[in-house]
Amino acid sequence: MDEVRGSGGVARVQYPYGDAAWLVTGYEDVRTVYSKKAFSRTGMSKESAPRLTAGLLLQGGIGSLDDSIHTKLRRVIGRELTGARMATLRTATQAIMARRLAELDRSAESDYVSVVAKPFSLNVLGELVGISEADQPAVGDWVSGLLTDASESDAGARGAEAALQDLGKYVLRLIAERKAAPTGDFVSDLMQHGDDLEKWELVTVVFALIVGGYESSAHMLSKIVLRLLLSPGLWDMLREHPDRIPGVVDELLRTISLAGGEGLPWRVREAVRVGGVDMQPGDFVVPAIGAANLDPSVFADPERIDSERMAKPHMAFGYGTRYCLGSQIARMELEVGVETLLREYPHARLAVAAEEIRWNSGSAVWQLAELPINLWEKESA
Repeated sequence: MDEVRGSGGVARVQYPYGDAAWLVTGYEDVRTVYSKKAFSRTGMSKESAPRLTAGLLLQGGIGSLDDSIHTKLRRVIGRELTGARMATLRTATQAIMARRLAELDRSAESDYVSVVAKPFSLNVLGELVGISEADQPAVGDWVSGLLTDASESDAGARGAEAALQDLGKYVLRLIAERKAAPTGDFVSDLMQHGDDLEKWELVTVVFALIVGGYESSAHMLSKIVLRLLLSPGLWDMLREHPDRIPGVVDELLRTISLAGGEGLPWRVREAVRVGGVDMQPGDFVVPAIGAANLDPSVFADPERIDSERMAKPHMAFGYGTRYCLGSQIARMELEVGVETLLREYPHARLAVAAEEIRWNSGSAVWQLAELPINLWEKESA
């Protein structure tokens, strides 16, 4: 990415799947892709869209809908994510995280990813959407199946298709259950107040919340905890000044990529010039969000974590009308995760050497395979 930025910020690249694309790395140029009408997220096929993994989720999501429908769904979702709902969800999230850390404390396992982060993310999602705890493991498996690189084998492709179908059936059943017996969760209220939503739009919203609200939050939380454990000065500062946690979480979101640092592909629909490059209708463009968030022309000393940084907003959650609707939920989960760990287990440390940490490959989400931590290791004398 640095090489591309140094040579003008835009380069022609070929990803493992799909057609060639323009990779855009500069902060202002990435914002242009997200905001200018010359670019669109609609009308892309799974075969031609450039991407790192084969993937099934390039179509059908909220972000890939026509502008008018996308705006409508954003309005409906925003109407339901009220301050009162978020306050109630935060209280529930705090209790969930405390319970998950206590489980890790009691467990013979030391893996933060499997014992804390993944079930925590599913539990919070269940609290919001109304997924029973008994159903949560299956839902988690389906989402993971969708995000896995299905190209690795025929069995993987079949598994991804099966996961898509199974999760779709589950969402339909969940909606039918809430219609018959509302429970006060997000889905129930969405159906009660969203009379203008067609059934497929309702399914799209619920499906998007489930897919976007599980692995991305779980793995980002794990990576943030790893970064803090590898940064004793930052960890100690937050122990002494917990009020700075939101600012530090925001900086960690800026500097830690969810995937490989690239956003989803866009399609050029009218001739446009970006970063000194002329792009033609039909061209693909991939905004490199990770690179844009480290653009030194916007973020001085961009790798440094500064909880009081005064700069333009980062784009970890997108930008403009494509800004992630679940961002406030994700931020809340990450803040609660960090707050609770620091408060309840202030001397937590990695249980293995940093070079022994393992990462998973073959997924659309950059993720730790495991994160062994020791909750009670005392500080050295």
